[in-house]
Formats: sequence, structure tokens, C-alpha cells
Amino acid sequence: MLDRLAERRGIWRRLGFILFLFAMLGAPLAQADDFTLPKAETADLKKLNLHVSQYHVVHAKPGMDVELLNMDDEPLGVGLSRGDFCTAALQGTVEVSGVLYSVAGKGGDSLVDCALPEFSCPRCAAFDLGSNRFVRLTSSDGLGAKAYGLVPYRSIAVQSGRLKLGTVVYIPAARGLKLPNGQKHDGYFLVADIGAMDENQIDLYTGTKPLRWKILGSGTRHSRSVAAYVITDPAVVKPLKAAHTASAKAAFAE
Repeated sequence: MLDRLAERRGIWRRLGFILFLFAMLGAPLAQADDFTLPKAETADLKKLNLHVSQYHVVHAKPGMDVELLNMDDEPLGVGLSRGDFCTAALQGTVEVSGVLYSVAGKGGDSLVDCALPEFSCPRCAAFDLGSNRFVRLTSSDGLGAKAYGLVPYRSIAVQSGRLKLGTVVYIPAARGLKLPNGQKHDGYFLVADIGAMDENQIDLYTGTKPLRWKILGSGTRHSRSVAAYVITDPAVVKPLKAAHTASAKAAFAE
């Protein structure tokens, strides 16, 4: 089980507000699967030592135990087993019968107790995953925080307050590592999400296909650490932000 809390703080309480937000942003589309950015010169950049874990879309069959609710506590027309609900609430995005649902925030009442001994997640009880509420998406990827969608192998989540949303980090150890489609990663990642994790942990979003990179671990201080550098070059930051904004807009496309 990944140390991932799909907790958002009142993100997009109304679909109309979301659509308005993206209309105002008017962000250009960018190719999210282009991993050909040039190697960064790191000598003068801010250095971080990070532990890298990963999180992903949960695939689940319809269940009868827990009904997914939106931020207004209205049913979304699909239910999950208790275990699948807790896993989806932890990971942040679940696919049911070909449709994606992403955590949008928390409601007032808890729908299920996602804690030991019934659910195998020692840290989950503290995060009240049973209160998570969802939103139905029209894209193949989930939502991050604020105006960002998630882009597989690009998006990372951090502890609240650790790095600002929209920050780009470069991890030399990730450059050249193979992706599921055969491409090689260029080493750049964008902070697009917030999660419950250790201070020096980042959680890499891998969509539907988790990775087996050696740099990936539990994300705790006991796992391997890697050097990372904060990137401010607009030639790198701008396209990565555009790709994440476009992903969020696609999540609510007709």
C-alpha cells in the first residue's frame, strides 16, 4: 500500500466553477507524452534530497457496500466494495466500468472506517479517508490540486507546504529510465498534487501502469534517496504547466 492520501482542501466544489476557472485560464495545449527536454545544468540550482514513491489509478468493479458521493453529498450512480473505496480514497482516482472518478474533497460524514484491522493501512485512520467525496471525469487521468490535472510519469505529489504547486524538479537519476511505451524519461517532474507523506517524499503519478524503477521505494526515510534540483527555466516550466492545465481541462470536456 502506498503512503498516499487523496485529500484535497475544498477543490472545485461545483462543476460550473471548474469550467469557469479553465475558461479564464485559457491554457494552451501541450504534449504531455513528450519526454525530450534537454539535460539540465545543475551546478547553480537548489538541491534537494528526496525519497520517491508512486501512486496510480485504482481499477475496481461496481460494488454494493459504499456509494460514491459528490461534494454536495449527492450520489454519483456507482458504488464500490468497502476495500475498493478505501483504496480509491487513498490513491485519489478510481476507474469503474470505464469511467474515472477522482477525489474532490471531504464531506461532513464518514462513509466507512478505512482503518485496521479491517483495512490494511496503518496510517489511514488519521486521514479520515471515509469522508472523501468524488467527481466524475471525462478524461483518462485524475485531478491534482488547484488548476492542475495529472499527467502520467510527470506529476508528483508532495507534503502540503513542502514545495509550491507548479514547481518543477529535475532528478538526474530518472533521466534515461524507460517508460512503459519504450520512451526514456528526461528527468523533469511537476508538483501538481498534495498528499500525506514524509517531508522529503515525493509521490509520482503513474496512471494505469506502475513503474519498476530502482529509484522508487516506499517514500520513507528508510528508502533510497535521490538528488533533485528546482528548475526555474521558463522553457521547461511553461510546457509542463501547460500540459497539466490541459489535463485538468480534459477531465471535464463534453
